[in-house]
Amino acid sequence: MLESDIVSELLETFSDGTVARKRAKEIKTLRGVRGVPTGEIARVGAAVWSDQSPSMDDEAELDRLFGTAFEDGLIAIGLLAAILPDEPADALHLGRDWADRLDEHQTADALGQLVLGPGVLATGADPTQVFATLIHHRRPAARRAVVMAALAMMPEEAIGPAVAPLRARVGTAGVVFVDAPVSPTIQRIVDALFRDQDAGVRKAIRRVLTAWSVHDPDYAEQWLNGVKGGVPKLYREAMTKAIRKGRRLQAAQNQSEA
Repeated sequence: MLESDIVSELLETFSDGTVARKRAKEIKTLRGVRGVPTGEIARVGAAVWSDQSPSMDDEAELDRLFGTAFEDGLIAIGLLAAILPDEPADALHLGRDWADRLDEHQTADALGQLVLGPGVLATGADPTQVFATLIHHRRPAARRAVVMAALAMMPEEAIGPAVAPLRARVGTAGVVFVDAPVSPTIQRIVDALFRDQDAGVRKAIRRVLTAWSVHDPDYAEQWLNGVKGGVPKLYREAMTKAIRKGRRLQAAQNQSEA
């Protein structure tokens, strides 16, 4: 059973004033920051998963942990990501609730790639329906989380300290959720948000479009050329370059398999 107070106390023992001051300048969140180094966040997350074996029965404790501080929130996301394969619908529901409370990008990115995206994959949900309120959310961080969910739908390795509990669960150094891009679902997310005008959301969209173009250059190019009214230059240039890279990688793979 998860004991959120113990997790928070453990994180506090690793807090560092210098890290806290630097992080407070970069991350503006009402939850505040402890200043725990990234590596320690990962180590605590993996240890909590191994020692406390959380499940959706611990939803209240997970929710309390998510709302305590920035670092606590990352561990809560990581634990929920590790629970998700067993209870995907409930985990996705909780992740969607957390997305409604987001106020900064780093937590949004972790929640999107580790919970929202895998939740859609595991449940077969239509992202434009399950994330309907988030797509039009007044806070850019909530919209960014939906965009970043698309990264879970292509063979992109999940990164950051929040992935540590999931690594501990599967016993591998890297975590990838799919073997091949799920392009129709990626397109639904992109179609819903690629005209968003917030700088942070646009940065996430560019990242997703670039990765998508590498992993599925044919589908991405078809989308790029088929958008009514065209795609903003920022995205078009990034995608065109990435599509060429994707085709080179495909050619090299085909040659090695021949």
